[in-house]
Amino acid sequence: MNKMYSILLIAVLFFSVHACNQTGNKQGGATEETGQAIVYLSVADVFEQGESLANKTVSVEGIVEHVCKHTWKRFKIVDEGGRQDLKIELGDQFPSIDASILGKKAKVTGTLVPVVMDEEMVRQWEEKMKENHKGEENTDHYKEELAFIQNIHQQLTNGDIRYYTHYTLEANQYELE
Repeated sequence: MNKMYSILLIAVLFFSVHACNQTGNKQGGATEETGQAIVYLSVADVFEQGESLANKTVSVEGIVEHVCKHTWKRFKIVDEGGRQDLKIELGDQFPSIDASILGKKAKVTGTLVPVVMDEEMVRQWEEKMKENHKGEENTDHYKEELAFIQNIHQQLTNGDIRYYTHYTLEANQYELE
């Protein structure tokens, strides 16, 4: 009988240690597995260095400015000036989020995916945005997002820019402060 309790105790200890080492929606301190502190970029840094960071793992911090109420698996973070935003995509490994995270500081690590758009793609983006936000036409969020997209479309049409690159961060882990 003592042998049975010993085996059970070892199994319980093993599973509790294993559970404590799981990652995901990280609640603790910001350190990598190597023990080194993570250096978080600002949203502005991501756009300045985007080409060299594309398709690499990066860590970014910003303020949650918008939560997608259609999926509850996406949110946008902005830099302190609120001039640029970065879309964060949460995969199936994360629980759904809600609007209570608005205004909180988010620290996110994941793969930076560039989305390079020509004039036609920006036009499609505008149509998809309008479709996804039906009934919200009088909200500030809708008006701001529409104006932003239309400004990019105008720059492409005028030849001011050849293409527009926006970035999405596919999250591996995140924490909120």
